[in-house]
Amino acid sequence: MSEQPPKKPSIHHVPAILTGAAALIASLTAVYVNVRGDRNPPPPAAAIAPATPSVVAEAAPAREAPKSVDRFTITVDRIAVEHDGSPGTTDWRFTVEADDDALFAFQQDALDDTGGRNVAVPKDASGVLRLEGRPGARIVIKGWRGRLFGLGRAPDATGEGRLSANGAIGAIRVAAAEPEGGAFVFHLSADPAR
Repeated sequence: MSEQPPKKPSIHHVPAILTGAAALIASLTAVYVNVRGDRNPPPPAAAIAPATPSVVAEAAPAREAPKSVDRFTITVDRIAVEHDGSPGTTDWRFTVEADDDALFAFQQDALDDTGGRNVAVPKDASGVLRLEGRPGARIVIKGWRGRLFGLGRAPDATGEGRLSANGAIGAIRVAAAEPEGGAFVFHLSADPAR
């Protein structure tokens, strides 16, 4: 009977596995670099050959520059409630303004800051904004806590953000002077309007 040499522990195979993995990654990287299409393309044939009248006549017409979007539909997608401003649920009325011009107003009933119920999705909370060549707009959101008699008073909570010329807009935090008086994070979207 012949004796077999003692078996090596598995840890002795790790260097060989790592070397093989490194070789595989290097070869896949080389294939990717050779196959990808973002390398400098060869110059077009028209740039190499002298232009003749027939070539110039057959050239495709120049494309028009894409038109910039001048109208956006601003929509309140959701409101994250940090503090609703009172014990239990609270009714709020909000206005959304762009560069001091009113866009739209909406009522949001029963806002609740209880975990799991602290996100509201408003209905019919959108309006159309015309930039008219401006490089964006300042967006201001004002909120009034629901009360029977409160017409004409200053807003209970305010916040502002910026809409860029390409329609990008971030979340806007709307809060009272004391956060316990009401604090919300508005998530808006801006889609090109027709």
